[in-house]
Amino acid sequence: MSRGAALGIVFSLGVAAVALAHDDWKAPAEERARVNPVPVSPMALARGRMLYQKHCASCHGATGKGDGTAARHAVRPPHDLTDASLQEKMTDGEAFWKMSTGRREGADVIMPAFATKIPADDDRWRLVLFVRTLATRP
Repeated sequence: MSRGAALGIVFSLGVAAVALAHDDWKAPAEERARVNPVPVSPMALARGRMLYQKHCASCHGATGKGDGTAARHAVRPPHDLTDASLQEKMTDGEAFWKMSTGRREGADVIMPAFATKIPADDDRWRLVLFVRTLATRP
């Protein structure tokens, strides 16, 4: 096997490992099973939109595409929240857990934890409601 072919295989395996690690962020089963206690309403969505603009848009972008101004400085690119297939894979409970606990890899903050910045559980549930509206349906 040539050196170039070997390097190509090593590179491909590394990319695959990073992709798998990026996709392995799953909430515990009990968190995935949680149901959003906040009913959908114009007021709940307006509050969720305000929280999104304040805390999320800098990375995820104004429309949720993952193209916010801070995204270019991210260790990992933010998820595209308009991707309906991505949202379909995630329960409300998992989205709530991810927003609340955030994600770190060593010293790197992949996604901030918002439990302290948005201390009211109901507000984080409202944020989940709003994020659901960003998904584009075919």
